[in-house]
Amino acid sequence: MKILKIFLILSSLLLVLNADEDKHKYKHSYKNLDYLDLTNEQAKAIKKALVELKKDYEDFYEYKEKQEDILEDIIKADNFDEELYYKTIMDLKTKATKLEVKRIKKIHEVLDEKQKEEFADYLEEWEIE
Repeated sequence: MKILKIFLILSSLLLVLNADEDKHKYKHSYKNLDYLDLTNEQAKAIKKALVELKKDYEDFYEYKEKQEDILEDIIKADNFDEELYYKTIMDLKTKATKLEVKRIKKIHEVLDEKQKEEFADYLEEWEIE
């Protein structure tokens, strides 16, 4: 009986792991643009654009760290300053969104119509957290 239970569990696990194997013909990985079949020129243009944004990202993550310290201080305080918390969160999200828009725009400018459709399917993973 134990052998049968083990067999059923292993079979179920195997079925679950292989369930969506045919769902996508290309194995996609996080923030990887290989699925777009970029030309060399496109790949170079996107890489250049992302490198140009590197300083903006460094500045943003430094700013984000400071803002998170402020948020922690607000939470630790005896009186919760709802207005300051809201302002801090909204400012952080606004800066993140502006940076995301810059990055997406630079990538979008390089892609053809078919690639834009494919890129749109994975847009969520390019959001700044």
